[in-house]
Amino acid sequence: MRVKATILIFALCAWLGTAAQNVAIGERAPRVKSVDLSVEKGEFLYLGFVHSPSRPCEISAPKISELIGSIDEISAILFTREHQGECQQWLIDMFLGGSQVQMGADEIFRKFGIDYAPYGVILDYKRRALWQGNPQNLDKDKIENILKRWTSRK
Repeated sequence: MRVKATILIFALCAWLGTAAQNVAIGERAPRVKSVDLSVEKGEFLYLGFVHSPSRPCEISAPKISELIGSIDEISAILFTREHQGECQQWLIDMFLGGSQVQMGADEIFRKFGIDYAPYGVILDYKRRALWQGNPQNLDKDKIENILKRWTSRK
């Protein structure tokens, strides 16, 4: 019985491990048919995964959008699985304020394996992941250091 339980636990852990995000630092991000993730050489792209009823998303998304707007080499797209009628007003305001927001983005959530929000990924012009994680910990210096570190590796 112990052997069966051990095998079951091992199999469950292995399965859950494969269900984690599908992005690895330095590797190319998954292709998504519904979204153009290309940027010019020397440019970067921040992908933000949000859910509007989430308080952490409500705090971090506008902050990240403002930070990204203050750095010339990087642009941002925010993704939510929600549709227009489901989104909280703060997310709709970000869209109206000029930030790129894609609603109903189930495909990119699925392709990237994102299970929780807020979550962010920074990509270079080759679609390689340079950083990923909780965007609440990002500030302008950290973003600039990430870009500088990867720019020097070209």
